[in-house]
Amino acid sequence: MKTKKNKLTFSIILVVILSLSSLLLVGFGITKNKTPNEMYAVYLDGNKIGTVKSQEDFNEYINKQEEKLKKQYDVEEIYTPKGVEIKKVITYNNKTNTNEEIYRNLVSSENFTIKGVVIEIEKETEEEEETEKEVLTINLLNKEMFDEAIVEIIKAYVDDEEYEAFMTSTQEPIVDTGELIEDIYIKENVTYKESYIPTNEKIFTDVDELKMYLMYGNTEKQNTYIVKEGDTIESVAEKNKLNVQEFLIANPDFTSANNLLYESQEVVVGLINPLINIVVEKHSVQEEVQSYTTEIKYDDTLIIGYSYVEREGENGLDKVTRKIQYINGQAVDVALVGSVEIKPSVSKILVKGDKYVPNVADLSYWAWPTKKPYSITSSYGWRWGEFHDALDIYVSYGSPIYAANNGTVYKAGTGCVAGNLSCNGRQGNFVIINHNIGGYYTIYMHLKEVYVKTGQTVERGQKIGTMGNTGNVYPVPTKSSPYKGTHLHFSVRVGAPYGSHINPQRLYW
Repeated sequence: MKTKKNKLTFSIILVVILSLSSLLLVGFGITKNKTPNEMYAVYLDGNKIGTVKSQEDFNEYINKQEEKLKKQYDVEEIYTPKGVEIKKVITYNNKTNTNEEIYRNLVSSENFTIKGVVIEIEKETEEEEETEKEVLTINLLNKEMFDEAIVEIIKAYVDDEEYEAFMTSTQEPIVDTGELIEDIYIKENVTYKESYIPTNEKIFTDVDELKMYLMYGNTEKQNTYIVKEGDTIESVAEKNKLNVQEFLIANPDFTSANNLLYESQEVVVGLINPLINIVVEKHSVQEEVQSYTTEIKYDDTLIIGYSYVEREGENGLDKVTRKIQYINGQAVDVALVGSVEIKPSVSKILVKGDKYVPNVADLSYWAWPTKKPYSITSSYGWRWGEFHDALDIYVSYGSPIYAANNGTVYKAGTGCVAGNLSCNGRQGNFVIINHNIGGYYTIYMHLKEVYVKTGQTVERGQKIGTMGNTGNVYPVPTKSSPYKGTHLHFSVRVGAPYGSHINPQRLYW
């Protein structure tokens, strides 16, 4: 019985072994007869849309189909849309999609890309003592286009020879007088990165178009003007609310306001609205004539209207050194480094008859409203598309401001304090003087301090306040730079305190 049982057990084990062997042999036979395939799975935004045999063939197919895009952007290769990922897979599955199937799927839902450069321009704006940042993005074929456009824009503000001398460090040193460029840079923070850019986005391919966009804020054709007989650069600029410098920037073929125009000539008169600001810093040493002042002596034994010259005046000469910062061709910050008197001025002494203290101006002589030397940072005329109805005069923060002539203080106000960016008072601290003759009024704005009161009689040359930066000034003063924007806004009105304005320099001709 025992032997029988052993034989049965052996038979069962043998059957099991043979069965397992058969299965193994079958399995090995199948594996031996099937080789895994290398394929490429295509994903769009994480979702699989198909499989292709060759990534290289697929890319070649795309480039053959997109010849029009290659010609449009003058590139050698077109790339898959953003969000497309191609992964190599090893599989026993032989099923694949055709290149055409995947391509049609992508064309219907996405835009193909080209390899280019994304420029980011970070602009800062200050509001209520808080700095806000705005980022402007520009797509280009390559960074060299941006560099070339920037150089062209710089040359709109800086003479070609000056620029080349600065870039090659060959500027002539200042021996006696002259000026040197100390630095040229873009005010904004500019970064760039290489990227695959969708072709449905704006991609700049032309340097001239990019330059126009950076200077005007758009790529539209700018307004033009047809020159008429008798026109000058100054008169054309005036007609189109531009200053001469803005006209020259818009028309780089002209180098000076004295260049001649011819009838029927077409010139650009579009208002510049730069997306970037070119800063040029200069060191200037100049000899400047300092006009003599006139001292008035009143003799109460003489009848009003009689006068004589007790001493003739002589102009002086100073050597003045300044640091000047220009933004887009406009002087925005002037720092007086030093002034050396070469020849002192001799004041003229004029004796005039007077039997009482006059509050009526003498229209034959007007006193300059600031100390000398001074800088006129903005003249009377068109500026940035608006009419600037005054002279902006700079000496230094806290320097004295004088009454231009005898008169009565029509109004003296205390407005905005420097650095208070939320203030809406345009004029800041100000004085308005009624000169009680000919309808003349003079206005003094942005003062640091005011020393006179409404209704007070003032004399020519009397200190009425100090130079400051209250109210709306540019550049805007900040906690870190509290003296930015310092200047005197000096305006002359006729007929009423805010009547018709005239060029203040007419008083001194």
